[in-house]
Amino acid sequence: MASATITATIGTATATLLMVYPHGGITDAELKAELLVIQSWSWFVVFNSNGADIGGKLPNSTASFPVSVMLATCMSDLHVSTTSPTERVHITGRLSTAAAWALNPRENNSCVHIYTKNDTLADGYDSWLLKNKSKSKLSSADIQAKVTAALANNRGVLGQGNLA
Repeated sequence: MASATITATIGTATATLLMVYPHGGITDAELKAELLVIQSWSWFVVFNSNGADIGGKLPNSTASFPVSVMLATCMSDLHVSTTSPTERVHITGRLSTAAAWALNPRENNSCVHIYTKNDTLADGYDSWLLKNKSKSKLSSADIQAKVTAALANNRGVLGQGNLA
């Protein structure tokens, strides 16, 4: 379980994305590789700039715009979905605005799949898909404990320290 922060320039402003990994076993190297796809290679910038997904859906059509928190939902960086096994490998994230994350219980309001070039983290960001716009409350005691543990194990900011 871990968390980390990404910053990016969007337009003329600096924006921050809190990444939360409520599953165990992620190393700093794995975390950095995934954070680079999300930040440096533009998914975060594209989403918060209202850039369309591969189906033409706009982020501002969701209650997760602009995104401030992403809850990574799978243990492995790139994975095949159990519900759509023919889909490309991807990173799955549940998205929250700052206001939704501040609620008790915390909420997220959409799910995205983030694709990489050549299905490899090292090759960077390629495209994204708005998987659904369903609201989810983090109300189970188990997920709340995992999120709390992830937040307590903050690995820092991408580009600094172990994530440099």
